[in-house]
Amino acid sequence: MRACGTRPWFNAARRYLLTESSTAVTSSRTRIAVFLLLATATGWAKKGGPIVYRNTGPDVAYAGSKSCAGAGCHEELSRKHSQTPMGSSMAPANSPPELARVQRPITVFNQKLNRYFEVFREGSDLYQSEYALDETGKTLFKTRERLEYVVGGRLTGYTYIIRRGPYLFEAPLSFYNKTQEWDLSPGYETADVGFSRPVLAGCLACHNGQPESVPKRDGMYRDPPFRFGEFAISCECCHGPGQLHNQELAKRHGRRSRKVDTSIVNPARLSARLADDICMNCHQGGHTRILQPGKDYLDFRPGTPLYQTVAVFKLPLKKEQRAEADLLEKLPPVRGSMATPLWWKNSSLEMSKCYQASHGQLRCITCHVIHNPPTAENRVAYYREKCLTCHPDASCRLPLKERMQQEPANDCVGCHMAKKAVAGIAHSDDTYHRIVRRAGQALPESAFEQPTPDLPGLLCLNRPKGEPSDPIPLLTKLLGYAEVMVKEPSLREYYLATLKELSASAPDDPQVLATLGHKALAEGDNARAADYLSRALERGAEYPTAYVELGEALSRAGRVEEAAKVLERGVADWPYVALLQKSLVLRCITLKQYQRAHELMKRYVELFPEDSFMRDMLAKVEGGRP
Repeated sequence: MRACGTRPWFNAARRYLLTESSTAVTSSRTRIAVFLLLATATGWAKKGGPIVYRNTGPDVAYAGSKSCAGAGCHEELSRKHSQTPMGSSMAPANSPPELARVQRPITVFNQKLNRYFEVFREGSDLYQSEYALDETGKTLFKTRERLEYVVGGRLTGYTYIIRRGPYLFEAPLSFYNKTQEWDLSPGYETADVGFSRPVLAGCLACHNGQPESVPKRDGMYRDPPFRFGEFAISCECCHGPGQLHNQELAKRHGRRSRKVDTSIVNPARLSARLADDICMNCHQGGHTRILQPGKDYLDFRPGTPLYQTVAVFKLPLKKEQRAEADLLEKLPPVRGSMATPLWWKNSSLEMSKCYQASHGQLRCITCHVIHNPPTAENRVAYYREKCLTCHPDASCRLPLKERMQQEPANDCVGCHMAKKAVAGIAHSDDTYHRIVRRAGQALPESAFEQPTPDLPGLLCLNRPKGEPSDPIPLLTKLLGYAEVMVKEPSLREYYLATLKELSASAPDDPQVLATLGHKALAEGDNARAADYLSRALERGAEYPTAYVELGEALSRAGRVEEAAKVLERGVADWPYVALLQKSLVLRCITLKQYQRAHELMKRYVELFPEDSFMRDMLAKVEGGRP
């Protein structure tokens, strides 16, 4: 709201809100009316309807953040942004701050996995290794990888990325800010995947504004992997592609127009929903996030509804869950994610009285300034000032003397927006965005929203509300049910019903065929499974699971040679998927192709040395255990 502070009527309205609203005669309706008057000044209640920005279409190209700082336009903003958490969300792993983090080799032992993990320096590079010892202390295996990139920030910590050719994978150790210690990366506590967990485009898009991922190839990126050589979250992540803006600015020879510039998105001038959609793209999770048909994570353009690109689904809270509802806010990570917890920030904020009293106009950027966020030293005062925009200081029932004795002193957020453990990420806390009057305050009725008839069993958090909207695509629903029914088996009924609809309306869709093949295989109908999965691959469903399941269906049907050929194709397309390679090894053994099986085993153990089963098999083949 700082941009509006020079307007006399704005200041008068704000003074009225801070003084008159503290009296007993001021009604909540009056306070809301004045709040809306103030909010008008931020740009969400414009005369003449919403602004239509012209850089939201797929025909407008990205230009890179350097073009924003160049030509004397936004140098100061760019400089400040580069020092913010968003502007420093990714970097080379051998940058000076990272090297300084590892003054000596650091070893982490996980007793459950019986594995040792190490991070160490060699010259100007950082490395991580994994190894295991037998009862006598002899090394069973040891692997090491050079760290290429680091992603993360001050909220939780830092996770590291290795590179194998065009593929990016997560490293097993992360650095956690809360404890200032190294420990296993999220998810590694329960399963040892070594250095083979692919870095998905959906994860990296929230840490790097311009990843160049290869479609339908999880973890595979073009060379170089990041457009314009940019690290971190770029200007265009929030403002959209800059090509049109740069072209028109060049034609004006740098002169700015007094009219609203529709060539580049200004989030402050968007409607509250569209502005929050930019933030929700990375800061709103659910039980799963499903891409809309034909969409990729990088298709989202600021200024357009996020729902057009991705649907965010969650299970509804049940009435009998009221007592444990607060605990249910802390959910496990999105399946398949690298290190991303389920941020519930926007949906939690919507359950706050502050949000409801604003009629939905309280938005993320009301409190969060992206270009120049508060420092650790002024954070408490900064956010208190945001609260005082609407609430008078006298409205706090806790005496000022007691507030000043707290640590930190007079902290509105500390009392009304509690810290919570980040589910799925050890040693980490985050701010719970449901603003409450007192600790333990019951959830409002809106928290117990129930599913609509067109989406039984699930809620879609980012579907447009209060206006007619197109039906949720059947394929989106199918994938949503498939993901969430792992947690809630009762959804299988809706999953099967949706699959039945799709088998009639889209019988040749590759995803539908792959799903029908999966179902037939589970039911033991190997011939039908092989038919469905073969057609799925022919039509472009080149998923690792489709290759593995087709190989299994063919093998069960006695067509082992065909199965081996299918798996060979799968390994060629997905060289770093362990299950594909292991399946091929087993088929070669069945066919008595022992030399080929031996070669594949050696390759497998080289890539996945943490797999003790395959290590033992190879040891037996080569004449004894190590």
